[in-house]
Amino acid sequence: MTSTENNTDHAFWRLHIEQWQASGLSQARYCREQELVTHQFRYWKHQFQVGHELVAPAPVTGFARVQVVASAAPPFSPGLSLCFRDGTQLTGIAQHQMALIKQLIEVLR
Repeated sequence: MTSTENNTDHAFWRLHIEQWQASGLSQARYCREQELVTHQFRYWKHQFQVGHELVAPAPVTGFARVQVVASAAPPFSPGLSLCFRDGTQLTGIAQHQMALIKQLIEVLR
């Protein structure tokens, strides 16, 4: 593994550890929902602890960090999806609906 790959892995897993801590989910559930390999998640969590880089939980702001991952998938997009902590999901949101979504978020606060 090159140092660039190692730095990329470090940043990737650090972000997921932060998001997991802020989510309030169990490690297993977070990994299932994010399609992560559980033993890799535990390995990186341990790496951060051993290196004394314990990740402080991110403050709850009402916003979630979004990571865009390039894929080889076809250009079709089902739109944006929002998943709330209570299990409520809004899916298929198109760009032209953002004003409506903003109003919904204000009501749900």
